[in-house]
Parts: sequence; structure tokens; C-alpha cells
Amino acid sequence: MKEIDKIVGLLEHEALERKVAAAIVLGELGAKGPEVVGGLGKLLGSGVSVLQRHALDALARIGAKKSLPAIFPLLTSSAAEVREAASRAVASVGEDALPIVKERMATATPEERRALDGVLAEIGGKDAFGALLKGLASSDADAAKAAALAVRAHVKGAETREKKTYATATLKFLETLEKKDPPSPSAVAATLKLLGFLEDKRAVPVLADRGRDPAVPDAVRMEAILALRFCMKEPTPEAVEALAIAANAGDRTLSQAALHTLGSLTLAGEAVKKIGPLASHPDADRAIFAIELVARQKGPEATHILVRALSARDKRVAEAAAKGLGGREDATTALAKALLEAESADRAWAIRTVLRPQAKRISAALKKQIVETALSRVKELDRGFEAHLDIAREADPDTIAEGLRDIAQKAKKGGKDPEKAHAVLSILCKSDKSTDEDRFALAVLDLHKSAKDTAASARAADEALLRFGKLLEGGFDVLSALKKDKSLELDELYYLGFHFSERRQPIGEEILGVVVERGGRTKVGKMAKNKLKLAGPA
Repeated sequence: MKEIDKIVGLLEHEALERKVAAAIVLGELGAKGPEVVGGLGKLLGSGVSVLQRHALDALARIGAKKSLPAIFPLLTSSAAEVREAASRAVASVGEDALPIVKERMATATPEERRALDGVLAEIGGKDAFGALLKGLASSDADAAKAAALAVRAHVKGAETREKKTYATATLKFLETLEKKDPPSPSAVAATLKLLGFLEDKRAVPVLADRGRDPAVPDAVRMEAILALRFCMKEPTPEAVEALAIAANAGDRTLSQAALHTLGSLTLAGEAVKKIGPLASHPDADRAIFAIELVARQKGPEATHILVRALSARDKRVAEAAAKGLGGREDATTALAKALLEAESADRAWAIRTVLRPQAKRISAALKKQIVETALSRVKELDRGFEAHLDIAREADPDTIAEGLRDIAQKAKKGGKDPEKAHAVLSILCKSDKSTDEDRFALAVLDLHKSAKDTAASARAADEALLRFGKLLEGGFDVLSALKKDKSLELDELYYLGFHFSERRQPIGEEILGVVVERGGRTKVGKMAKNKLKLAGPA
């Protein structure tokens, strides 16, 4: 003991180094006794941080319970190393320190309360955790947040059973806390933060309820959303819906937190459906974020949302949806059905743009419906038939060509509806499935509408003459077709004959000859005869 006494005596040595060394040695030896505790206690009141820190470390080793009254003030020391050493020293006492800490908290300053919260977290155990929770109810916002953070380090390494016990206590405490009128937003927020740290899936519905409720303060909703990230093992539809609702919040900070949480999830089934409203948000950036998230998910629910988003007014949103649909194996059927259900030309066209590269993969049944719909709309010349027709033509070009040809022929028959016939034949002749006969029929209809002005400048721009010219260039027997067409009047044949005669093409005189033969002594017949005389040999 004489050696211990000598070491204790060094605690009062004039040299700082001797005092520090003595404190370290006493701690390492685990020396006990009133003289040791008293000597180290004097160093606590020295005001010298290096002495205080080593004295605290020594007391933590040999037993600090009796020195707690002198240690507590050091929890708020201006020196960080002293504060940390003081916290370790109080925590070293263990559960025996709890009654004293609880008593101290009743009169502690906010700064000391935060330090005591950290001590409670370090002590751990059910009683310490319960004391920490009770302290949240009376803490200000900063203190409540600090208390929650203090627990984080402790529970991070806790065993599963211990964390489950803490989570049960926290959920009960939250229930009690929210029964107060009104509950403290800072205390509720800190409690939700604790639930996140505890990572217990039982908290998911509780957090989802707080996160989705617009009546709950934004700060509380924020903590609920952040805590969901840690508590969700697998996303539930309720939780995803809460996140989607929070992402719609006017508070952009809350919205961003919800969006980022959503962005980290892999969703399926009903959970995907909950994001649907967010994909049509008026804020294009939020809508695009949701669309890009949905595009990463598998299944028909995701595809359906993307298809709906194709009709967004904002071009960037529509483009994001189109990009998301690219390469999706289940997109073809969904797009085909959406096209059939499209209520506007704009929506149909948006769907058409994405569906067109996949048109060959449309099932036989849907292909038939699209073809029938397209032809029906063309027949009535409904506005917006173009999208359906384009997909139908890409999926089944032969059937569409036959259908258009039939519509045109019926409209043309007997001069029933030449305008419709002309419109439909114009559509048909723009495809590679049109024939020379189709192009001839369209040229005839153009000839019917022609002003038949024989001036060179007028003839140069006449669509009918241009069409007949192309047919001749392609080797089509225009003369035979003209002779067979009963709808052509003599003045129309004369106009054609005049034009080609002026161009020194043999068919011109042949057509004029037909006019002479059929016209006889009529005015147009005489005009054709005179034109033949003037033309002379070719």
C-alpha cells in the first residue's frame, strides 16, 4: 500500500506530467480507496482539461459512483475530450447510475440533458432506454433530435432481441405521446427517428400513416419517411402509397426525401400501382422521376402506368414514358389495347409512336381488332384515324390495302361519294401495297376535279396530268384503262389527249382519236379532230 500512497501523493505534485502519470497508473492498477478517489476528485476540479480527462478515465476503471456529483458538471465541459471522458465515466457505473441520472435530468440544462441522454444510450438496457424515451417528451426540438442520435450508436450493435425490445417500448411510447393534446412535434419526430434506427418492420404501418397524413407537421412526416427506408424489408403497398403521397407534398424537402426513398426500392404488383398518380404529377420533374422508377420495375402494372403516361402534355414526360416502354416484353399487348381504348387523337398518336416498332408482334386477335377499327374510322373519315391506320398497316399491310380499296370502290361506284373515294385512294396510294390500277383510279378522280385549263402553265401543275404521266413512265397501259373507264367524259379525254399531244407523246393522238370516234360531230369531237390535224406527224 505504501507504493499506492506514493502514487496518490504524486497527484498533488507541482509537475503536470507527474500528476497525469499518477492518474494513469492508478487507473491501470485499479487502485481503490478513499484516498485514491479523493485525489482523483481533486483533479476533476482543477480546471485543467488534460488532468480532468485522465482522472475521469481512471475513475471509470476503479469505480466512479461516489464521484458522480463531481463528474456531472464535466458533461458540459468546453473541452470535447473531457465531455467524452465524463460520459464514459458515468456510463461505467452502469444501471446503478440510473436513479442519479434520472434525478439529475429533472433540473438539467438543455446542454446537460443532451449529454445525459448520451449517457443513458451508452448504459443501455430496458430501464435506461425507458428513461431516455421519457426524456424525449419534455425535450426541445434540438434536444430530442440529439437524444435520438445518441441512441443510434448504441442500438446499431445491439442484438436482434434487444432491438426488438427497444422497438416495442418505442411504439408504446409513441402511442402514449400522441394521446397528449397536442402532442409535441419534436418529441414525435425524434421517436419516429428512433424507430428507423431500430429497423423493426412492425413500425412500417405506423410510419406510413404519419408519412401520408397532410395534417401531420412536415418535420414529423419527414422523419417518418426517412425511417421507412430502414424499417422496410420489402416494400408494402401501404408504405409505397405513403411515399407517393408525400412525394406530392408542397414542401419540396419532404417531397425529395420521399422521392429518394422510392428511388431505392424494387417494387412489384400492388406496390407499383401506388406510384401511378405520381407519374401524372403536374410537376414534370416529379412525374419523370416516378416514370423512371416505374420503368425499372417488372410486370404489367408498371407497363400500364408507362402507357398512361404517354399522353402527358409535357413533352419531356411523354418522352420519358416512351423510353421506359422500349424493350419491355409485355408492352406490345398493353400498347395495342391502349390504342383501341384511346379517346383522343393525341393519345392515339402518342401510343402509335411507341407501338409502331412492335406492330409485327401484336397478337392475331388484337391485330384484327385494330385493323377493323382503322378501316371503320377511315370509312367515316373520323378525325384521328391516322394512328390506328398506321399501326394496322404496319401489322397487316395486305389486309389494310384490300380494305381501303374496297371502301374507295364502294364510295366511287355510281358517283356516290367521290370525295371519300379520293381521300381513301390517296391514303392507299401512299403505301407500297398500292397497284397501278389504284393509282389510275386516283388519277381519274383528280381529272374529274381538274379545271381542265389547257394553258401550259396550268397543265404543268395539274395533279391529274402528273399522275397519268407517272403511270405512262411506269409502263402502265393507260389507253386501255381509259377506254374501259365509263366515268370519263369526252371533255376530260380531250384534255388528256391535248396535253400529251402537246408533249409530243403518241398516246395524246390515240386519246384524241377516241374522242373523235365517240364525239362525232359534237363540239368536243370537232375540237379533237382539229387538234389531230394541227399536231401532224409526231
